[in-house]
Amino acid sequence: MDTHTLIVMNVLLYVLYAGMIVLSARMTGIAKGALWFAGSNLSRGVGLLVLGLGLWLPVSQQAVSAVSGLLAVSGIMMLHFSFASLLDRSSLLRSLQYALMAAMIVGMVYLLFVPSIYPVAPLLACSIEAAQIAATVSVVLLFSGEEMGLAAWVTGIALSAYAVLLLIRIVVMMRFGTSDYLILTAGTTRFWLAGTLIVNSVIAFGFMFLSAAKLRVDLLWHAQVDELTGLLNRWALRRIALREISRCSRTKSPISVVMMDLDGLKLVNDSLGHGGGDTVLQSVAEALRETVRDQDAVARIGGDEFCILLPDTGLVEAATAAERLRLQVDLLAVPYRGQTVRVFASLGVASSEGCGLSWQRLIEQSDAALYRAKREGRNRVVTVEVMDSSDSIDESGPED
Repeated sequence: MDTHTLIVMNVLLYVLYAGMIVLSARMTGIAKGALWFAGSNLSRGVGLLVLGLGLWLPVSQQAVSAVSGLLAVSGIMMLHFSFASLLDRSSLLRSLQYALMAAMIVGMVYLLFVPSIYPVAPLLACSIEAAQIAATVSVVLLFSGEEMGLAAWVTGIALSAYAVLLLIRIVVMMRFGTSDYLILTAGTTRFWLAGTLIVNSVIAFGFMFLSAAKLRVDLLWHAQVDELTGLLNRWALRRIALREISRCSRTKSPISVVMMDLDGLKLVNDSLGHGGGDTVLQSVAEALRETVRDQDAVARIGGDEFCILLPDTGLVEAATAAERLRLQVDLLAVPYRGQTVRVFASLGVASSEGCGLSWQRLIEQSDAALYRAKREGRNRVVTVEVMDSSDSIDESGPED
């Protein structure tokens, strides 16, 4: 295919991919980075169209190269913003992109006043684009996460291939003035245009695949996490517990469960409203996260009820950990609308040493110990070993 045909095909594909991304965003509700990506395609498409018009019309090649280069650099900057926004890293390397764009503008303005016979404008544009793409590749590969692994790697490779195409153009432009320069430039231009047809297609579909993978990750996160506190929810805790119980069964290790209920939260809600109660829950959740070990799992399983899973932990160690948690809650002074709010906690502890490796049994026994703690005066830790065999779960339970 000749150069003119390749330019037209690239421009049409740029417009097509811009429309596809916007349409996909509207249909799936995944808007992160979509407009940036569409803008990137349109900017680069217009830049390429300007370059083509420069070949077909008797206009200043210096001006054509300057305008085309500015649009191309602007498009790559928006491409970076699209991937960074999609991966929730909007501010990452943004200053670098702005600096590179500013360098391009300064260079083009300088060339308007100091024209050169050398291909300085396209050389500068390709160099800046390659640096921009390198920054974009680093964002895609470093921050996509394991769940987006294949889509991220394919997209990163496509972006890297685009940078290689630019570097090839740079190498050829550095041969300006040699006897074979015009032949090399014509061949390289066709190779670059043909390569961009393939590479930009992969990048566009890579963006869509990354968007879909990001949606799956977000949905999975919302399915496992309590929205208010950021802790695990009941379903996610059960999944982790069953996995840990299976592991402890193989390694003959104990596992313990601590059930915790806040004392006084109902009074906070009644006196300060649910906003005050929510603030307390968030503060308690943060205190729990900071107190437990990395291998422990903390979940909010009810309004003011929390559950902590302690793998490889016996009853004595679990009771000590529970007392540490109680003290952390006891020391909390939560500021809210000019007031200092305090709550306390009752905790029940059960271990596989006494209940066996049964998740249901561990929950029942720790819950029974919790209600025993509330009946005996609250703000204390009770373990199953000090309970009578007649104790059972009191579903009504004392109110806060």
